[in-house]
Amino acid sequence: MENIVLSSNVKLIMMATFFVYLVILLGIGFLAELKFSKSYEDFIAAGKSLGAWVTAISASASAESAWVMLGLSGKGYQMGFSAYWAALGCLLGYFINSMFIIVKLRKMSGELGSYTLSDFFEDRLKDQKHHLLRVLSAVIIFFSMLAYVMAQFIGSGKTMAGMGLTSYTTGVLIGGIVIGLYVLMGGYAAVSWTDLLQGLLMVFVLVVFPIIAVVRAGGFANITKALEPLGMATVLPGKNALRDLTWGFIIGQLSISIGYFGMPHILMRFITVKSTKEARRAAFISMTWGLLVFFGSVTLGIAARVLLPNLKDPEKALPAFTIFHFSPIIAGLVLAAITAAIMSTADSQLMYASTALVNDLWLKLKGKRPDQKTLVITTRLVIVTMAIIAIIGAILQPKVIYTFVLYAWSVMGASFAPIVLLSLYWKRFNKWGGLTAMIVGSVVTIVWHNVKALSSIIYELAPAFTASLIFAVIVTLLTSKKETA
Repeated sequence: MENIVLSSNVKLIMMATFFVYLVILLGIGFLAELKFSKSYEDFIAAGKSLGAWVTAISASASAESAWVMLGLSGKGYQMGFSAYWAALGCLLGYFINSMFIIVKLRKMSGELGSYTLSDFFEDRLKDQKHHLLRVLSAVIIFFSMLAYVMAQFIGSGKTMAGMGLTSYTTGVLIGGIVIGLYVLMGGYAAVSWTDLLQGLLMVFVLVVFPIIAVVRAGGFANITKALEPLGMATVLPGKNALRDLTWGFIIGQLSISIGYFGMPHILMRFITVKSTKEARRAAFISMTWGLLVFFGSVTLGIAARVLLPNLKDPEKALPAFTIFHFSPIIAGLVLAAITAAIMSTADSQLMYASTALVNDLWLKLKGKRPDQKTLVITTRLVIVTMAIIAIIGAILQPKVIYTFVLYAWSVMGASFAPIVLLSLYWKRFNKWGGLTAMIVGSVVTIVWHNVKALSSIIYELAPAFTASLIFAVIVTLLTSKKETA
């Protein structure tokens, strides 16, 4: 993002607003510490006591990082109306989760006594003896989540530095330390409650600001007229559109939806919601949040293209519109909203990656169960260690992080979504099919992404998920007879 030059007074007001927001987050973490740090189950799952609003908004906020505030609005700025395909692809994922996954997953995981996605895979597919599914899923989750956490800390540093508020390193440290502290204090409850606040802040900005932007741009008629010479006034490929606006692009954007029912940190919320009734309410709330946020972000970017036509960096659309059209206090609120998007993703991934190590590997494979205090302390030590690694990695900015993050959504989506789908809807599905799905999903993602002739056709998640699903079914059919014989 380009640097924005601000006066000292504007910086002071923005930082004061932002500081108040950070104090509120830490306060929430402290309250969660008082209520949910006594037992291990409370610390990693809030005792399965969270209701529909906390579950739905926190799941939605944790699913969407700063890209929904900066990247998606930047897509609207860069591509015009065709960027609505990306919004539709994301919303389709929410629809699939709401209609076919959330309630059924909560009911089945409740019957099995599962607390995490790895628990659910092992319990549902009867792999308690060898723990193959648990080990492989925990490894995939840990490395994917760690890369995501590093990327979010990088986003925190670049956002603050790009808005002229701090140095890059200071921005990374602020984001990393605050997130680490409230996750460390209250565990899963702190993550969920803070994500509720952050999700509401995100939806406020992405509902109110697009409306204001469209009005100031002269309405949709004027926006369409202004974008027409650029070939950006249609949702379909056109001769003046950008090179990546093809049918492959459209299908690729829609395939984003596949990943949503394979994301552990999203599904964890619905596994731990209070009841199936609350899960059903959470599904509706989540869909509404997604509709407002995704289409609001793209709309803001489209309107900003008319209002601020000369931005060199499209992802500067939201902060630039804010700084040029609102007071420093509102700008501070938007900075908080962007950072909220970063934090709501990073905290969930930090918590889930730590849980994957402690609950899914050490605890389940140890044999003898340690006492509750030891488990909570161990999880906290893992959180501290991971946060430090992520902060150091973000400060060093190794290029491998960016490369790995490109894989992470597809790796987890292609590896886990077929297993979730088949586990819920096919009784014969077994652990060998599950293992096959994880291996094939990961391998196809990596190969497809690194072969330019393939990656230029379509986003790797679509072929990786398809291959993973097909091979999972085939292997299950080949091995189920042997198991029942």
